[in-house]
Amino acid sequence: MSALRPVLLALLLATFSERADAEIKICNQFSQTVYFSMAYAQPGYDNSYISRGWLVLQPNGGCDQFDSALHLSVFWYYAETNAYYVRKHVKNTNTWGSVRADKKFWVATNSFNFIDNVDKNKAPNDPGAKLVGFTRSVEATGSELNETLTIEADGINVSQSFSNP
Repeated sequence: MSALRPVLLALLLATFSERADAEIKICNQFSQTVYFSMAYAQPGYDNSYISRGWLVLQPNGGCDQFDSALHLSVFWYYAETNAYYVRKHVKNTNTWGSVRADKKFWVATNSFNFIDNVDKNKAPNDPGAKLVGFTRSVEATGSELNETLTIEADGINVSQSFSNP
């Protein structure tokens, strides 16, 4: 048994070190602060999803990891800015994820974590909740997603790059 311990320990370390490399990193190259939310399938349940937000991304290069404990093969995203002036008396709000939405999930004005987010007719018990479209990320096949999603400087486009962990 004592000869097996080092082999078992090495195998466990290799497994967990690979999992630690999988991450979902979100970056903002746009000139305004971006508020990012994510939805994903609830592990162990059919057709049940969790939507969470907001990850606050600073303008012009702010990056952050959404949640280091998440190990997903796919997720859905929605992001927005606060209203800002583009010229005198003219405000704009940018959104990402809602144009060609794959699914709709609830979001809230403040931080939120809505579990079992499948009943589109029943709003969460939050006065600021709204139903918005989310876009599907790239999908990892046969492994966990190791992705960087970037809100581009033009305020319109999103790029996604990924690698195998």
